[in-house]
Amino acid sequence: MKKLILVVAAIFSFTTFVNAQKYTTRDASVSFNPNKDQSESGYQAKSTGGTAILQADKAQVAFLIPVKTVRFNNSLLEEHFNDNYLETDKYPNATYKGTLSGFTASMLTKDGTYNISSQGQVTMHGTTQPFSAPVKLVVSGKTATFYCNFKIKAASYKIQIPSSVSDKILPATPVSVVIKFAL
Repeated sequence: MKKLILVVAAIFSFTTFVNAQKYTTRDASVSFNPNKDQSESGYQAKSTGGTAILQADKAQVAFLIPVKTVRFNNSLLEEHFNDNYLETDKYPNATYKGTLSGFTASMLTKDGTYNISSQGQVTMHGTTQPFSAPVKLVVSGKTATFYCNFKIKAASYKIQIPSSVSDKILPATPVSVVIKFAL
């Protein structure tokens, strides 16, 4: 009987440990400004509707953003973004799935700032492209925050920008992603 109790306790402890390596959050955001004049606030956009999963023991991460949750400071621009450029009725989500290089699960147990990188694939507007970018991980108390800044080219995702506005748009839009996980 003692052996059975020990085996059950060991299985329960192992299962708890394995499950503790997976973190999910709905506290993920993306922001960007595609305008050549970065001070032009009407082009600034942000979504706080992102969800993410971190499989810490495998150093894997996945991120999903419903594109319709992106809000511009200019409502007409938001309408064009959804209807004409990203065609959100046809392609409702942008996703990322990849791995974290230089990351170990033990980083989540000690406060600090860690410079790592991420490699994987971004799927947006029905097109999947390879992705690689530096990531800053800040662990503080019971929170791990991942910061990632990179650039996206609309043409790489078959997003057509009309010539009437293309002279106002950057060839590669700077994007900022912030993902917070409760530990």
